[in-house]
Amino acid sequence: MKPFIFLLLSIVCSAPAFAQTPGQSATRKTAHDDRSPVYFVDSVQVTAADLAEFNPNNVAYVYVLKSKDLHSGQDIKTIFIETKTFVRNRYWLVFSQDAAYRKLVPSPEEDGPVAYIVNGKLQTATAESDLAAVNIHSFVSLAILDKATLEQQYGVKGKKYGVVVQLKKDQ
Repeated sequence: MKPFIFLLLSIVCSAPAFAQTPGQSATRKTAHDDRSPVYFVDSVQVTAADLAEFNPNNVAYVYVLKSKDLHSGQDIKTIFIETKTFVRNRYWLVFSQDAAYRKLVPSPEEDGPVAYIVNGKLQTATAESDLAAVNIHSFVSLAILDKATLEQQYGVKGKKYGVVVQLKKDQ
């Protein structure tokens, strides 16, 4: 019985330590309180110091989201950065659901002999940047072209295959 009473008294006595006085707001210091952006690289939050060590040649896609903090009304800038490796892994996961593609490209790093055509547009040497919009929600279909058809239809030389990808138009 004594331990129970002691526990009850401990809870009751410590409760005021967690209470707020009228007019006091429950704010906590966040990364954007000083108006500096919040950064995410490959879906992981990083600091500005982390970005200083980041190689910009590895960037495939950058998206800036501006919003307002609901409590303070301050503008918040959130910067999302995706690396080429991250983007390549994402589109490979989507495309590899197709058995023919998976046979041609057994892993994300092995798409060197492939030229990508997305919504009728031949992708550049930086395919990761152009394919950053590919995800399970934007993907519609995929077709494989052989070397001769790729060269005839798109004038591409030096690639073994073409991968024609259809994405939803609003993406």
